[in-house]
Amino acid sequence: METLSEMSQEQVVLLSVVGVLLALVVLTLFVLIQLLYALNMRLAKQAGEEEETMLSSFYSGLTDAVPIAKEDSILLDHNYDGIKELDNHLPPWWKYLFYSTIVFSLVYVLVYHIYGISPLQANEYVAEVEKGKAEVAAYQAKNANSIDENNVKLVSDAKSLELGKTIFSTNCAACHGKAGEGTVGPNLTDDYWLHGNKVNDVFKTIKYGVPAKGMISWQAKLKPIDIQNVASYILSLRGTNPPNGKAPQGDKMEPAAATGDKKVASL
Repeated sequence: METLSEMSQEQVVLLSVVGVLLALVVLTLFVLIQLLYALNMRLAKQAGEEEETMLSSFYSGLTDAVPIAKEDSILLDHNYDGIKELDNHLPPWWKYLFYSTIVFSLVYVLVYHIYGISPLQANEYVAEVEKGKAEVAAYQAKNANSIDENNVKLVSDAKSLELGKTIFSTNCAACHGKAGEGTVGPNLTDDYWLHGNKVNDVFKTIKYGVPAKGMISWQAKLKPIDIQNVASYILSLRGTNPPNGKAPQGDKMEPAAATGDKKVASL
């Protein structure tokens, strides 16, 4: 059975509308019973009928009201400025409704607090948060392998850049230097680029390599998400001006996007 938390927003709205309509139907029926009773009493009075009809009998059982003609039997001695008080009992329907709330409370305590059949609101919230985290992790894991040079994004959060830095230090520093200053490979910290300075260009260069220049393809060794992280890290090195930087190579290009130099300093 689908729980309220698993329903879509449209289903919750529809359920709320049905609840309101049901309440209106019950209220309408109650008003109709009152009107029918009043009409029945008036017709009976006009016809001089004294016997109790089925409708009046039902209404009497529902309300346990004393007829006006017999109100003297329940009249109290209290008298306030001519206003007299009657000792009417609570209507049975009201008492039954009150008893039902007691039964409901007992069931609620047993189900939620004693046996734990259903979770409390706080526990349900924690479970939903954990479920959401698991779904996000599954989504990220699924989509991590769908990244390519066409949909890659420039990331700038510290975690992604730290992961990119680790991959760079392990696989790229031998040719490009630990700080990206360039050794066998080109300097990655200046404004000169051989194969483009957009994240798509850098991703493509890492993925397919440049065999003519001795750079291997990394698509068989790195996951797409790893290539995205290292490409973003490389672009974040622009303007860091490390010592012993290699002479510029390629064409000068304006930065394609902000690279988060301040974040690099904290890595």
